[in-house]
Amino acid sequence: MTRTTPHLLPITTVLTATLCLQSFPSVAGQTTPVYSGCEADAYYGSLSDNPSRQEISNLLKSTHRNVLPYTSSREDTWDALMDLDPGTQSGTVSLIYSDHEAQGEAPSGQSRAWNREHLWPKSHGVGYTGADFTDVHHLRPADVNVNSARGNKYFAACGIVEPLDTCRSPAHSEASASTTTDNEVWLPPTEVRGDIARALFYMELRYSGVGGDPNLELTDCPTEVSDNKLAYLSQLMEWHQEDPVDEEERNRNGRVCERWQGNRNIFVDFPDLVGRLYGESAQPNQSNGYECSLGENTPPPTPTSPPLDSTDSTCGALVAGDIQVIAVHSDNPDEVALVTLVDLTAGLEIYLTDSGWAGTEFRDSEGTAKLTVPQGGISAGTIFGFGDEGSNLLLATTWAETGALSLSTQGDSLIVYCQPSEGKYNFLGAATTNNVWDPNQSDSNNSGLPAGLESTSIALPHFDNYIYIGPSEGKKSDIVEAIAKEEHWSGFDNTQPLKFEFSFVIASEAVTDCQDLKAGDVQIIGVHSDNPDEIALVALQDLPANLELYLTDDAWTGNGFRGSEGTVKLIVPDSGITKGSFFGFGDETSLPYASSWSQVSGSLALSTQGDALAVYCKPTESTFNFLAALSLSGSWVSSGFSSTNGALPPGLEQANTALSHRDNYQYVGPTSGSRNELISAIGDEANWKGSNSAESVVYDTTFTVIGGGSSSGGGGSGITPSGVNPDDDDESASVTARISIGCLLFALFMLV
Repeated sequence: MTRTTPHLLPITTVLTATLCLQSFPSVAGQTTPVYSGCEADAYYGSLSDNPSRQEISNLLKSTHRNVLPYTSSREDTWDALMDLDPGTQSGTVSLIYSDHEAQGEAPSGQSRAWNREHLWPKSHGVGYTGADFTDVHHLRPADVNVNSARGNKYFAACGIVEPLDTCRSPAHSEASASTTTDNEVWLPPTEVRGDIARALFYMELRYSGVGGDPNLELTDCPTEVSDNKLAYLSQLMEWHQEDPVDEEERNRNGRVCERWQGNRNIFVDFPDLVGRLYGESAQPNQSNGYECSLGENTPPPTPTSPPLDSTDSTCGALVAGDIQVIAVHSDNPDEVALVTLVDLTAGLEIYLTDSGWAGTEFRDSEGTAKLTVPQGGISAGTIFGFGDEGSNLLLATTWAETGALSLSTQGDSLIVYCQPSEGKYNFLGAATTNNVWDPNQSDSNNSGLPAGLESTSIALPHFDNYIYIGPSEGKKSDIVEAIAKEEHWSGFDNTQPLKFEFSFVIASEAVTDCQDLKAGDVQIIGVHSDNPDEIALVALQDLPANLELYLTDDAWTGNGFRGSEGTVKLIVPDSGITKGSFFGFGDETSLPYASSWSQVSGSLALSTQGDALAVYCKPTESTFNFLAALSLSGSWVSSGFSSTNGALPPGLEQANTALSHRDNYQYVGPTSGSRNELISAIGDEANWKGSNSAESVVYDTTFTVIGGGSSSGGGGSGITPSGVNPDDDDESASVTARISIGCLLFALFMLV
């Protein structure tokens, strides 16, 4: 996945009065804590309702109450590391890259057998003085010789930058057996990879160039000159997922704060913050690093993360009712709550305006706000919105305004739309608190109703504030109908801000033909190109009887298929195929419907040299609705098409899988989750097992597809602290019986 340069990414946080975070105990037997306020609820409680990324960085900096001396006759980093990283034997320290331990204090007349490893090397931005040099969140005890072998190498697995034949394992004779290295990169032991990743995420956030600090940056595209950049970010993101936070790491984090420095590592407390800040990890080129724009240090857009164009091509896929207004609050703070009833793609630009519609254009006397959907998209059922400072709505302060979108207590009209092209409008939802839509627009509070919204809008008698209290679970069409009924709304006149604890759960609409299917509704979950040939598929949506599905290994060229290989067709049987069911194509295989495909053209015969596969249906004889694609050649190409390489078919930017070459692959990742979560997991190479063995694969696990958009209807937008139950109730009351604040909303971070 492409990511925006890290230091340009602010975040939004919603904290309830009680953060419901666990406290972190002191290490048994150690010195009494020195710094107060280190329990997580107190530590993060000083943040504003909607802190920026820099505000969080400022918290880490301002609470860094003790800058330790590196070496001193008083307490220094040696003492801190002996306290923070004790070995299993008394008086020893645990060594970050090794399986053995070392004596903490050197025997008389001898030097220590360990030294202090800077996980972020000095030659990559950390100074030789100052807080960054002695920050024990990124210092670790290391074997002297092993530390020397690591030097200033970047963190990554072998084969990412150099050919695998240059790899050495273990990385040093005194290093752990799971370490590897080549001339460019260093792979630490399995059990500490996540710890190292989170320490480096902290360093980048803590040292942001303010007040004389270095401006550290994690990247996939390092330069040859010495600078403040450390690679490889995508590897660190993968390690963070593979090696989650454990109790030992939590205890160390708490101990750094209460005994040594006074500040915490927020990525240990909120692991999901990594995904909100950085998006998803990119896929490397074999032995050639990551795709990087010429002269830049930020990866260019990849097939799984389209660029953010000023004219958004995904807008055209939306229809009236897909985004609905569900609350209006014109008593300060101004707020407009929205719910999306479909999945919104990252980069989509959504507009909200209180300018009146005159039939062909907007009156330009009021305001319009634009939201660019953040990385990861917004899942069906998610409540979000626009608001002033103090609003609790998700993404409330991330909109860019033109004019002043300022709600009137005399009534107002709100319209939601996107723009498929310059000067064109695709209207999605609308609400007025002026009782009727007024095509004459006699004053600034009135508006005509845009064409196409006749059955997907609401006109309410005047109150300063309104909130939808109707059904929140069901099919999209049912919820659109419910929102359009006045009896499902509650009006009031007070200044309490809107707070939502319930979410929407959108059930799947019945699929009746090809045009109802979306990218990702069918996914490829296995390929076997050593005889017998097999391709395993899973349905993430109910597939209706008589639907014609096509499967091909013919390369897509951007305009059509290359025409040199094979295509087969399956007519879904009368019983249909239920979402969660796996099926497939193949020779001598037990996959359901494997022998039911008919040949359309050529011969679908998989190559052991790599292949590109696509699944699609055809709304008309000459059009394609692409559902899934998989490359066994490492990446999609834009030229040089062959029997093993093809372009990514359109619409599959977030519903494809590109795997480095093996003869055979089987998906081994999560099999339960929302449709979006499963699509994302299937697109992650880390969730696949490859081999060059001719042994056939047996598929015996069904998939559980939860909900219409996500298991909670909220799209996984909240960050839950490690080890914390988010379901504890808070006693805060709300403006209606259905709306209250609780620990469910204790820590919600999103990209701005």
